[in-house]
Amino acid sequence: MKTDRGNIPVHVIVILLVMGAFGVMGGGLVAPGLTTIGTAFGAREEQFGFILSIYTLSAAISLPMIGYFIDTVGRRKVGLTCLAVDGLGGLAIIFAPSFGIMLLFRFIQGIGIAGLIPVAMTVIGDLFKGGKRLQFMGYLSGTISVGAVVIPTVGGALASIDWRLVFAVYGFSLVLAVFFLYTLPETSPNKNTLKTERNSLLYYLSSLFSVLKIREIRNVMIHSLVIFFLLYTLVTFLPIYLIIGHGFNEIFTGLALSLQGAFSAILASRVTFIRKYFGWRERAALGFLLMAMSLLLLPLWAQGSYLVGLSFIIYGIGMGIVSPTIYNRATYLPPAELTGSVIAIFNTMKYVGMTLSPFIIGFALLFIKLDTVFITVGFIALIWAVLTLKPDL
Repeated sequence: MKTDRGNIPVHVIVILLVMGAFGVMGGGLVAPGLTTIGTAFGAREEQFGFILSIYTLSAAISLPMIGYFIDTVGRRKVGLTCLAVDGLGGLAIIFAPSFGIMLLFRFIQGIGIAGLIPVAMTVIGDLFKGGKRLQFMGYLSGTISVGAVVIPTVGGALASIDWRLVFAVYGFSLVLAVFFLYTLPETSPNKNTLKTERNSLLYYLSSLFSVLKIREIRNVMIHSLVIFFLLYTLVTFLPIYLIIGHGFNEIFTGLALSLQGAFSAILASRVTFIRKYFGWRERAALGFLLMAMSLLLLPLWAQGSYLVGLSFIIYGIGMGIVSPTIYNRATYLPPAELTGSVIAIFNTMKYVGMTLSPFIIGFALLFIKLDTVFITVGFIALIWAVLTLKPDL
């Protein structure tokens, strides 16, 4: 395959896309089996959530330094290390003697998982420019969406057989690491000067802070936070709404979320077609507008009506438009020598949005009904769609 860095075998691109999908296995694979896993380690019910939160904490803490190493050590070495840490950390949990040790291994594993999507995004940004980069960023975003749909189903099925099988799946990261080692070239623009004084930590941090002062780069970080705040409002509270508010069962809830992910993947892979007619602001605003429409429609569907699935389709279309648009913008805005760090911070903001949503919405539910929550968040998305069209955002 022809790229801006010369010809690259197609399987290298496939490895990058699979790597992106592995990046969403940190929570999605484990979440369906939380009760089974926690019980196996003798944890109390209120401690089960630590199995997820320790991973997101680890990812949020480690991502800025991972970005530094992506730019100074190289994409290939960091990607290989992250895959190895992910795989070994996951397999080690199978043999953990206690809940505390399991959480320690989970924390270590989170460091590896955190770097997978940033490395994949950075390498794609290195290999492609312009419309091609947006196209392949759409493929990456679509693969991540498909992974987010399929992986929880796999995790739930495996946990129902044996919780150890859930963590055995992480061993596939080691297999991917072997392919990564022997097939992926170093694509960093700094590959001939990775050890110069210019790339010392002090100089690097100074340069990074200067870049983060650029309004466009700061704004793309905020976009990342908003996108994943909205997404986790849907993912976290919609199952509750469908089961309690509409009387649907868990099977329909899973299908509804899968519908969202499927349409998100389809639209993400076709985002270059939309690019012919809309600039990045218009695409992003359209995506946020559709997400807002989806949330605002939710309370209007009749109780028990399967038309509620239309909201998931609309949301998936919106997510499939806005996600690759913002991903792409995060890769081309920063200078080449700082791309990895900016993308790492971009992904940190993603975790911030994922964390804030359950906390803020959960607190709001102490005072208002879930219908009102969806309407409120829908208006937030609508306002953000309008603000996105402003030149200073």
